[in-house]
Amino acid sequence: MTHSPIPVYILTGYLGAGKTTLLKTLLRHVKAQGRTPAVLMNEFGSESVDTLLLQNTAVPVMDLLEGCVCCTLRGSLSVTLVQMVEQYKPDVIFLETTGVASPVDLVEALVEPELADKMQLAGIYTLVSAKRFPLDLSPETLDANERTMVQQVQYADMILVSKTDLVKPERWEALQNVLQELNRNAPLHRVIKGEVDASTLFAVRTTPKAKPVRQPKGFTRRNVGQVKPTLRERTSFGNLQTMTYEFQGAVDKEKFFDFLRSLPETILRAKGFYKDAEYGMLHEFHYEPGAPMSAIVDVDGNGRAFAVFIGHDLDKADLPQRIQACER
Repeated sequence: MTHSPIPVYILTGYLGAGKTTLLKTLLRHVKAQGRTPAVLMNEFGSESVDTLLLQNTAVPVMDLLEGCVCCTLRGSLSVTLVQMVEQYKPDVIFLETTGVASPVDLVEALVEPELADKMQLAGIYTLVSAKRFPLDLSPETLDANERTMVQQVQYADMILVSKTDLVKPERWEALQNVLQELNRNAPLHRVIKGEVDASTLFAVRTTPKAKPVRQPKGFTRRNVGQVKPTLRERTSFGNLQTMTYEFQGAVDKEKFFDFLRSLPETILRAKGFYKDAEYGMLHEFHYEPGAPMSAIVDVDGNGRAFAVFIGHDLDKADLPQRIQACER
């Protein structure tokens, strides 16, 4: 008896674009249809904040930590996916990548012999932050992080733009033009405060990924990858560092948010959980440069409290001391 390959949906997008929020929407939709989903979560650090945020979905989640599935963990990807199929018997798999992953490497991994007869790529969703995506695509102006964002769009089967409510109309209009110029075959949808029509999402159709769908004039995948690095980008995603801090006590939220707002631009992302000193509740928090936010996840204050920082040139002596000053 032969079995149809299991569809695999890849969720990609730069740090803080909203991949896990989209994933929750996708999971609700497939479960309502009576399907059996499973999730493979890739985190650059040693802790998976997003896996904990999926605990209430009753969906099996497996982690690939401390690396990127497109490079250092590529061998582990095949092993973990096979293990997932054998253990959980899903009929659909969602792979959420770390924000610095290149989709094309994942596509190549899925056609390796040990996976090709078991699963097939169903589509690549790329999340774009309207606040952070570059509008000037001249190769000499892009740093390595921005080149990653561009490649994620080029290989997308569907582009979803988040945080459009946080930018001016003229930026949103310019961004649409840039994204459509990069990839005219991928439908483009807005994600408003984490909400998007799930039925629209599953209208995605994968296209061949041998090369980007379209390049703007003067801009090719080759010259994007070969631009001579500037001083600012020599410590970019190829040399990203992570640091995990375990909170020892409850946190003064005002002090903690002041600390987050004061972080240097070299810290690209921070996320985790802290216990509010005033009410004893556990909050999740997310930070991208200049914009911390949090929400209550546990009214009883149960669960681990920790913070994960991603960036380059992390001061692993100074950061813990500054966080401790926020604890009571």
